[in-house]
Amino acid sequence: MQNISFAYLSNIFLNLFVFFLLIAAYTYVVKLENIGCVCSVHPNRDFIKMFSVIAFVFLIFITFIPTSVVLQMFGEQIAILYTLLKMAFYIICIVYFFMIIDYTRFLVNEKCKCSEDIRRELIMAGSIIEVILMLLTLFVVIILPLTVNSVLFILENADTYEKSMSKDLKTPFKSLKGVSAKLKKAKFNIKPFKK
Repeated sequence: MQNISFAYLSNIFLNLFVFFLLIAAYTYVVKLENIGCVCSVHPNRDFIKMFSVIAFVFLIFITFIPTSVVLQMFGEQIAILYTLLKMAFYIICIVYFFMIIDYTRFLVNEKCKCSEDIRRELIMAGSIIEVILMLLTLFVVIILPLTVNSVLFILENADTYEKSMSKDLKTPFKSLKGVSAKLKKAKFNIKPFKK
């Protein structure tokens, strides 16, 4: 039997939580429509209903077909496209969860009696948790590594910067004259993407 990674299992459990929220949101909106709850009419309601179904199907697909499988079966180009598609989906999910929060707050503020249901509170709390988790993931995956690499670069080159700053502070006008020359000499070490 093949070893299943911790990341894969945690992804499945997180997606199960999202499945639960999608089902709760969809059934809640359908219930409001079926009982004819007039005070629940809101521009977000149709999007929440439609996207819940689309997201449910797409989430099943990406839960059981990891990027590594797509890479092995179809190659690097399709795997990159698949990853970009997943990123776009998660960004739309953040918007979706914000819309759910907005919708449920609207129902509470309007004191909509026919919308009172335990699912309203569950999807609101779950959506808040999901937005926080997705933003934390974004922070950990993108922002934190950039910050750490920048700090490490500065620490590694601290002696050079200290000498340069000391010289610039002693002769500020001379330093300003040399800025354009320094920019012309600067080498930006940008490496192209390698296959």
